[in-house]
Amino acid sequence: MSVWGLLLRAGRVAGVMAACCVGLAGAQAQPQPAEGASAPGATPASPPAVAASAAPSHRPLRNNLPPYEGLPKATVPEVFNGYANAPAFSVAPRKQNLLLYPCSMCHNLLKLNTEVRTLRVPPDPAGAPHQAELRHGAGRLWCLDCHLPKDREWLHTLNGAKVDFNDASQVCGQCHSARYKDWVFGGHGKRVAGWTGERQLYACTHCHDPHQPKLQPRAASKPPPLRAGLQPMASHAEPPTLPWQREQQGPDRAPKAKP
Repeated sequence: MSVWGLLLRAGRVAGVMAACCVGLAGAQAQPQPAEGASAPGATPASPPAVAASAAPSHRPLRNNLPPYEGLPKATVPEVFNGYANAPAFSVAPRKQNLLLYPCSMCHNLLKLNTEVRTLRVPPDPAGAPHQAELRHGAGRLWCLDCHLPKDREWLHTLNGAKVDFNDASQVCGQCHSARYKDWVFGGHGKRVAGWTGERQLYACTHCHDPHQPKLQPRAASKPPPLRAGLQPMASHAEPPTLPWQREQQGPDRAPKAKP
């Protein structure tokens, strides 16, 4: 074989080897299905369930574990003792008007039951002497949240301090703090007698039933009687003209009162 023949055969072998290398590289470059993914033509698998304990993706707004260096020393918990700049006042007593007070007349003879349950209702003797309806807090309150369990002559605060029934407004003010502050400063509630002299306020429970504090609609009171010697004002068929309307109409165009 001549030299030119050997060179021609070597070129053919090199071309075949190059084609094989290109095909192998193309096969390796094809995207392979990810782990857990279905092959082409197969039924797609259901997505994996997200772990219930996955970390939240939002940025926390505060650090729940501040650095221990430079922290203030432990102090005694603050106890509310009223407003420093509040005007002096007293609360009208109410216990003498409670028909079922003292509560121990019955509850000292009954076994303490702290279970949240349906209460018995009147009439006696099958039921309880008082109303068992509790519509306060939309289901977030229970009797013993305000009444002291073992000493029914007292109410109690959230920290367990005893509160007399005449001071029931202190218990109300724990949840209704804005209304309690208005009541202390005179913006809410009523005052006994006039606006002069000793400042005595009616308690929250004078107007609001603590077991159903929402005020129920009621009929308006009758107008006061007409003083002797005065005649009722005649009614006008036309609506009265307002002062600024009279100025716009002028003195000549103002409507005249009917005899």
